[in-house]
Amino acid sequence: MTQAFFEWFENRYAGEFRISGPKRAGADIDLRKVLPGFTERAPTDFVISSASGEVLAVGYARYDSDRGGAQEDDRTGGNQDKITKIERYNQAFGARVKLIFLNDGPGLALGSMWRDYAAMEEGRPDVLVVTLKMLEDRLSSAWLSS
Repeated sequence: MTQAFFEWFENRYAGEFRISGPKRAGADIDLRKVLPGFTERAPTDFVISSASGEVLAVGYARYDSDRGGAQEDDRTGGNQDKITKIERYNQAFGARVKLIFLNDGPGLALGSMWRDYAAMEEGRPDVLVVTLKMLEDRLSSAWLSS
């Protein structure tokens, strides 16, 4: 899934934005190393930067199986924690780092899991929840640059 995302992103935004992180399995990116002044432990799957190197968005890619239940609650609760950390950072440093949650898999068909993900966006213009099929319509240059 991550490899497909990287390929889509690199083809769509070549020269305009940069994306870094493991395309497949690999070590996560430590946000303390890419966000000046960020002190919390918060690994991320990918970082999107402007052509000049300014971090615009950080992201998390997850494949959700069809188990629901505890997996669903753990995943969305963990995502809320990530949102809180980035919102605190943005407020403290006058930054506008955005969050992308790329999710796919049969777990989203449960309905309740997708509703929980979608609720994370409500009232938060800097949070985006997408699947691979939604990328073309939802992950825009304007959103990344705003």
